[in-house]
Amino acid sequence: MSNDELEREVLTRLLHAHPEGLGKEVLDNYRGEKAVAGMLKTLQERKLIQGNPVTVQEHEPSVEFPIRLTSAGVEAARQLEAKR
Repeated sequence: MSNDELEREVLTRLLHAHPEGLGKEVLDNYRGEKAVAGMLKTLQERKLIQGNPVTVQEHEPSVEFPIRLTSAGVEAARQLEAKR
């Protein structure tokens, strides 16, 4: 799975999540929790998820739940879905 595929998967999960956001289940992926946490960090840096739920200390990611998309994140997720 490429980073683009992982990004699409994470954004799609968040787009279709409960309005309150996703909890730890967002980390479920065969690539592992660290890969998903890294993608969440990337999405956070691009302002596609609300707040700053992902921090990294000594190369270990820490994720604060729930995770929710920003309006820009919703738009990005919808665009990715339209490309399928």
